[in-house]
Amino acid sequence: MRSFVGLLDPTRPLVDWAAIVAYRYGRLQQLMAEQRLDALLVTTPDNVLYATGWPRFRPSAHEGAYNALVVRDAAEPVIFCSEGDEGGARQDALAADIRVLPPWNRQWPPLFRQALGDYGVLGKTIGLDGRMGVRLWQQVADALEGTTVVDAGRVLDRARVVKCPDEVQAYEQVVSIVEIGVNTAIAMAGNRWARHTELEIATAANVELLRRGCHSPDIWCVSGYRTAPVRRYSTDKVVRGEELLLVDGGGTLNGYRSEFARTVWTGGRPTVEQRRVYQTVHRALQAAEALIRRGTMTAKLEEAVLAVVEEAGLAAYYGGYPYLGHGIGIGPEPPMVTARYPEHDTALEAGMLINLEPGVWVPSVGGVRLENTYLVTEDGYRTLTRAPYDEALLGS
Repeated sequence: MRSFVGLLDPTRPLVDWAAIVAYRYGRLQQLMAEQRLDALLVTTPDNVLYATGWPRFRPSAHEGAYNALVVRDAAEPVIFCSEGDEGGARQDALAADIRVLPPWNRQWPPLFRQALGDYGVLGKTIGLDGRMGVRLWQQVADALEGTTVVDAGRVLDRARVVKCPDEVQAYEQVVSIVEIGVNTAIAMAGNRWARHTELEIATAANVELLRRGCHSPDIWCVSGYRTAPVRRYSTDKVVRGEELLLVDGGGTLNGYRSEFARTVWTGGRPTVEQRRVYQTVHRALQAAEALIRRGTMTAKLEEAVLAVVEEAGLAAYYGGYPYLGHGIGIGPEPPMVTARYPEHDTALEAGMLINLEPGVWVPSVGGVRLENTYLVTEDGYRTLTRAPYDEALLGS
C-alpha cells in the first residue's frame, strides 16, 4: 500500500466566480430560448446555486431556503430568500431584484405570480424546476392559471452537464483537498503499530477536509468482511492487517463536490483471489477510460466494463449501483453512465465532468471499488483524480 500527497497548490489563482455565474446564466438563457421558455422558476438548492451563484457556501440548505426566477430576456435572476438572509443578500449585491418569501410554501405562489407579472411573462410559457414538490407544483400551476406551465428539469440538467474552464478550475481545487483526506485515511490504515477503527479513520479524513475549508465532508471507509457485500458507512470495527480497505466519499468547496474511491491493502500478502478481484476492477476501469472522448455514448463505457468482468468470471458480483458512473459538479448529476437503462444513454461532450466507479463484491474474498473523475476534452479526456493504485494488489 502506498500513500500519496494531495496536490493542493497554494499559488493557484482564485476562482473567477463572476465568470462562472455569467457562463451558467448565459447557458440557461440559451437553452430556454431553444425550448421556447420565457421564464424558469427554480426551487431546489443545487439548481438555485447553479442559476444564481448563491449560496455556494451552503449547498446543504434545506429546500425552500433559496429560490430563483430566471427570465429569459432579463440581465440577471430574481432571488427569493428568507427574511433572515435578506439583509446580507442585499449588502452583498447578489442581484438587483431580491424578494423575501415566508417560510410556508403555500404562501409562495402569489408572490411568484407577482414577480412573473412584473417581468411581463404571465400568460406565456414558464418552466418549473423538475424536482419541485408535487403539492407546490400544483399550487403554482393553479396560481398561474392562463399561463403554460411545463417541466423544465431537463433544461436544468442539460445546462449543468457542460462546464466552462473556470468551473473545471474550481473543481480541481476541491479534488486537491479531497485527495488529502483520502490520503490521510490510507496512511492511518497502513500503520501497523497503531490500529484504528473505521470510524476513527473516516473522522480523521473528514477533519482534514474541514481544516481546509470543505463543508459537507462525507468520506467513509469499510474493511475486511464489510467490503463484500459493501456497507456504505463506517463502524467501530478495527481495521487490521491483511484486509482490503475501501475509502470512498468526498466533500464540497466553493459550491463544487468532489468524490472518488480507492481500495487498498492494509499489509501482509493478499491472496490470489483478492488480487484477481482488484485487478479485474482495475482492468475494467481502464477499458472504460479508453473510450472516453467526445461523441462516445455513455452506455459503451459500462458495456466495456461488463465485458472485462464477465471474462474474469465475476459478473455475478459486479455492481453496487445501477450505473457505472455519473456526472459530477455541484453534486452527483447527469449524465448517468449505464448500459442497463437505455433511457439514460447520452453522448459525451467536451466540458463534461464524469465519475466512473466500477465495483466487484465477492463475499469471503472482499470487495473493490476504484473511482476517478474525468474531464471530457475535444480529443479525449483528462483524469482529475491523481491517487495511485495499490501496488501490492496489482502485483502477481
